[in-house]
Amino acid sequence: MGYAKVLVGVLLFITLATTSTAQPPPNFTCSATTKSTCHSLVDYVSPNTTVLSTIQSLFQIMRFHDLFGANGFPTSTSPNETLQAQQRIKIPFNCRCENGTGVSDRAPVYTVIKDDGLYHIAAEIFSNLVTYQEIAKVNGITDPNNITIGQELWIPLPCSCDEVEGVKVVHYGHVVESGSSVDKIAMEYGTTPAILLKLNGITNASELQANQVLDVPQRFLPFTSRHSLC
Repeated sequence: MGYAKVLVGVLLFITLATTSTAQPPPNFTCSATTKSTCHSLVDYVSPNTTVLSTIQSLFQIMRFHDLFGANGFPTSTSPNETLQAQQRIKIPFNCRCENGTGVSDRAPVYTVIKDDGLYHIAAEIFSNLVTYQEIAKVNGITDPNNITIGQELWIPLPCSCDEVEGVKVVHYGHVVESGSSVDKIAMEYGTTPAILLKLNGITNASELQANQVLDVPQRFLPFTSRHSLC
């Protein structure tokens, strides 16, 4: 009997741990009835130590200046600047809104290499910014276990082009840090807790989870204008 109680307790602990570490999918929506495009940002937390040029290549950012401007780096920053493992960096990209959904506009495109799997690509290479199911859907893959070396996959990063409270904004996919809160994020990025909760479909601020991709509206400022701030 005692063993049974211990076993039930262990199973309950495992269930709670799994529930608490599973991040909800990003909740980015586009209300536009016709196709529209805009600038967007998303955090990328590098799983390994790398350099900026590798990040530029992975996300197919056309110009280094866009990467520098999005992150406030000096224009003298070297493409070979090191990015430490678990260090975050903002990725600028073009968003496409269509049929009520916002995703990156046909980029980045990832080329499958040996031993790749959709889960590995989504969870480890792109740090859970997308799910393997989303990659399969936009690429018309019916069997997620059946991808081939050399196959090109569109990675649909989450985004939106909607105005917020009647104001044009850049939707920033912020990866929530451990110990953060809706109030802290709102204060840091110049918005309100109420806007964040509504925008992300969150009913209670306590639902916020570490590593969740949160839609945070930022004052609109084209990437080309941001370069002068660096």
